[in-house]
Amino acid sequence: MKLVLTAFLPFALGYFLSFLFRSLNAVVAPALRSELGLDDAAIGVVTSMYLAAFVVAQLPAGVALDRFGPRRVAPLMLLATALGAVIFALGQDVVMLSIGRALIGLGLSVALMCGFKANVLYWPIGRLPLVNAVMMTFGGLGAAMATRPVQWLLVDFDWRHVFLGLAAITVAVAIYQLFAAPRYERGGKGRLADELSGLMGVLRTPLFWKAGLAPTFSLGVWVCYTSFWAAGWLRDVAHLDEPSVGVALFALSIAIVPGYFFSGMIVDLLHRRGIRGGRVLLVFGMLFLAVHIPIALNVTAVPKLLWFAYVMFGGMSVVCYALVTRAFAPELAGRVNTTLNLICMLIAFVVQAAIGPALAWMEAAHGLPRAEAHQVVTVALLAVQAAIWLWFASSREARDLP
Repeated sequence: MKLVLTAFLPFALGYFLSFLFRSLNAVVAPALRSELGLDDAAIGVVTSMYLAAFVVAQLPAGVALDRFGPRRVAPLMLLATALGAVIFALGQDVVMLSIGRALIGLGLSVALMCGFKANVLYWPIGRLPLVNAVMMTFGGLGAAMATRPVQWLLVDFDWRHVFLGLAAITVAVAIYQLFAAPRYERGGKGRLADELSGLMGVLRTPLFWKAGLAPTFSLGVWVCYTSFWAAGWLRDVAHLDEPSVGVALFALSIAIVPGYFFSGMIVDLLHRRGIRGGRVLLVFGMLFLAVHIPIALNVTAVPKLLWFAYVMFGGMSVVCYALVTRAFAPELAGRVNTTLNLICMLIAFVVQAAIGPALAWMEAAHGLPRAEAHQVVTVALLAVQAAIWLWFASSREARDLP
């Protein structure tokens, strides 16, 4: 229990905040439209700044994690998030909102990676997929809090008050991490050049790309939709009103929990029976691609159930972090995880920032209805993912990940 309260819970709460902030803009978007007059393209740019900061921070943060440990890195980053939340709450235009959103993303860029690094340090390496999966269920809880509960708060409070309150909570979590987490024995020993050399060694390893690219690419698309564009699909294609969208997003965020948790449990149980984790990961990827098909066909009969399956199966690919990390030395865990996260968030940023302009262009230049424009985007993303997963399946090294 002491290990849970000191080495697990502080960083799990950080990841809770990460998913809460990541998903929040989809709920406050109507308020931003009505109060500040922002259109979908502007809101898409503001929202994507979170992911842009994520991308920029990943590699240096990975080096810092391996050099200084999660106890030093995580609280400092959360203070940047708190500052960003205050700036966002005071924002009056796209520039200020983007700066605030970028600082939020910068601060939370290693929230999950800090947890993964702590898990590598303090838990048996064979149980890493399960422990990581439990860690990530906190992200599902954070996503759930960012949907219907926030809509309830917005009935009595302004969206600015919500962000100010979250800034205070973020500071409290940072203090908890600083005083509760175990000290990192390495304490910054070793040369920075050695840390960078280790990072380059990870990037030059063929297995890293063969096993890591497909799941992280799909996770990037998944992050893009779960954090913002699923709501757009529900409005534009399924034609749900705002209260129904809020209920649907709450249900979708709940789907993250079993997706994360059972993925780790399944890999853990099958690993004990001699079944390779890479083969299980490939099955998870195929299930996620299969769910894209009815979405690409604009099936709207049971939209909440359809997107529940999308979120649940899409989240299962997160076991790639633990599986790929186990193929490297433990002292490289921070760099391996943050590099994987860099790929994921880079894809999420590009896709999230591109979908809004792509939809607008197809409507303006080709006269496509918004629902059909969504369909074109979904088909294109499905085709790219299928090609990359085929590369994964053709690699024996990737399929044989332990």
